[in-house]
Amino acid sequence: MLKLLLRLSIVRFLLTTSSPAAGFQIRLVGSGSTRCSGRVEIYHNDTWGTVCDDGWDLQDARVVCRQLNCGTAVSAPQQAHFGKGVGSIWLDDVACLGNETSLTACQHRTFGRHNCRHSEDAGVICSALLKPTISMNPPGVGPGVRTSASPV
Repeated sequence: MLKLLLRLSIVRFLLTTSSPAAGFQIRLVGSGSTRCSGRVEIYHNDTWGTVCDDGWDLQDARVVCRQLNCGTAVSAPQQAHFGKGVGSIWLDDVACLGNETSLTACQHRTFGRHNCRHSEDAGVICSALLKPTISMNPPGVGPGVRTSASPV
């Protein structure tokens, strides 16, 4: 009986504890020349939204490229270089050290709090030149879009 209670306690702990990246997907969209370049978007609350370029730099891009298995960061374009997104702006004032495993693990304002417009959407250009792949993705993911859930 004690073993069963202990197992139930462990299962309950595992179900209620998550990493900062849990449940968050990331993708690159826009007019990037490869599948590893584009506007950075995050899936949060069943909605894709953008990342503001306030403070956006190569350290932040490094985390995105690593998260998507796209090699190293070459550039961290700002000012909607890959086109303006629509809808929510999820992250602002992102400040990565560069070694995080997920963009959501980096320091940032609270989700949805920002002082930006879509003309400030952040982008990345990664070193990997990946061929397009067909994969199952959440709704709204179309051709030319790479997500953290896409196979490499």
